[in-house]
Amino acid sequence: MRPLTRAFTLIELLVVIAIIAILAAILFPVFARAKMAAKKTADLSNQKQIALAALLYAGDNDDHSPASHHDLEAGETVADLYPWFAPLTPYMKNREILRDATVSSNPTKFPSPLTLTDWNRLRTDYLVNGFFAHGMSLGAISRPAEQIFTSSRHRDVAYFDYHPWGSTPDGNWERGLLDGSGYRLVDPATGAIAVDSANVGRHGEGSNYGFIDGHAKWFRFVQTLDRTRPATDHDNYGMHNIDNLEDPEHEH
Repeated sequence: MRPLTRAFTLIELLVVIAIIAILAAILFPVFARAKMAAKKTADLSNQKQIALAALLYAGDNDDHSPASHHDLEAGETVADLYPWFAPLTPYMKNREILRDATVSSNPTKFPSPLTLTDWNRLRTDYLVNGFFAHGMSLGAISRPAEQIFTSSRHRDVAYFDYHPWGSTPDGNWERGLLDGSGYRLVDPATGAIAVDSANVGRHGEGSNYGFIDGHAKWFRFVQTLDRTRPATDHDNYGMHNIDNLEDPEHEH
């Protein structure tokens, strides 16, 4: 005589499924936050390594930042272009530190005459501060620990640098940073400036920044501005231009 076997009842199966669903609802957000934190940490490490590479380069080159050529002149082709990070490659372990894991989409806006093919060859997910894109003396900065060197680029814009000074033609010096139309929006009708609350940053409502002294740190964008002045001031450059320099050619 075979022994009787007892199977799960429908109610028991439903209870087990309900428990699994509850656990999944609790744990999935935890896993998502852990994944986001890991990407934030990797991005922070990337920018720190880039800043340290720039310091090593400066030590071998009369205390100057690397000189690049990303604005082509008449008669030049893409073959004549080399971005800001090209001189730093001997001081980097690999090119992967130029990539941010949260940026996977292809850009839609390129500086002329770049194409998507050119961009895939030259791609970086970090913008260099324009003051350091053409061989500036690091000694010209009064407070290196407060001067931003690199920042995250807009995922849809293939720029290599950004210009925190008042000569930008459209008056929006933050263009190309992170995602959105800019950290601060300018009303074309009135010229009024408002902080773009929708453009909060790429890593937990903020972003990582590399500094010219070799460290990197996470900030909300408004924290990188001069806190003694309104964030809506057009020339509030904050840590992006700690000495309030106006002429990017003064030390080139």
